[in-house]
Amino acid sequence: MNTGFSVVIPAYNYGHCIERAVRSVLNQSYPVFEVIVINDGSTDDTDVLMQSLMEGDNPRLRYITQSNQGLSAVRNRGVEESTYPWLVFLDADDEMCPEGLAALGQCFQENPEALLLIGGHFSCSGEVCDQVHPWPASDNKQKNFSAFLEKKFSLSNGACAMHRQLFMAVRYDPELRHTEDLPVFAHVIANYPVATVSLPIAKIHKHVGSMRHDVDAALAVGMSLESRIFDNNGLPEWAQPMRKRYRVRRLLSLLKICDRAERYGDVRRLYGQLFRESPFMAMQPRYIRRLIKSLMK
Repeated sequence: MNTGFSVVIPAYNYGHCIERAVRSVLNQSYPVFEVIVINDGSTDDTDVLMQSLMEGDNPRLRYITQSNQGLSAVRNRGVEESTYPWLVFLDADDEMCPEGLAALGQCFQENPEALLLIGGHFSCSGEVCDQVHPWPASDNKQKNFSAFLEKKFSLSNGACAMHRQLFMAVRYDPELRHTEDLPVFAHVIANYPVATVSLPIAKIHKHVGSMRHDVDAALAVGMSLESRIFDNNGLPEWAQPMRKRYRVRRLLSLLKICDRAERYGDVRRLYGQLFRESPFMAMQPRYIRRLIKSLMK
């Protein structure tokens, strides 16, 4: 028996590529699914393009408009509006692989206890796409959670499906305008069974204008992401000893983001925090080089 998928596509000023994302789902061979596009107050031609797509009168396509509230609010509304038990959150600038839903459906059939299904994906920069395989899920939740914190879990929205049952215990935080998915993924991976499938589910497109590369948004969240993951997030007690290791990992992530963006004052500030937290890590040659480069600017 086929289970159903609700594919939620948040849209904010992605009129130039929203049709690609929508059609990539509508063209799926899997028999039971819906596409819900939520226009989060776009000021470009997203509405015009969506109205044109709606003229096709496809019963699988739904279109919702709202004032701008941010990605977390859009995803929460997607949960409320969805019909089927499995949710896939596909970004408007990405696209599903032709048999993506079929692969997720097969993964569920083989792992009926799982509440999070993680697939592979293509990481695309321009015309070049590299296939990324997911970290093999374990029955050991601590092992899965540790791999997630270490960024070994290749977990990407659009390439994974979450059972709606999960959202009885966790929701996206509307105050987070960047990395809003990480506390949710952390809660789920630490508490529930996970299954992986190596087949690619989606093409994830990397480009300068993507939220993934918004340095100001990343710094606005900053180190508060640690508390959002570890405080009042329903984690088991065994997760707390991993907190300091994650703090160092988060500092490294922010330092790298700022180095790429040539935000050298922030690089120096973050390096100082890194040295206080983990002198051993801070003294690694690759991070010393970043510090020296920042001091020369």
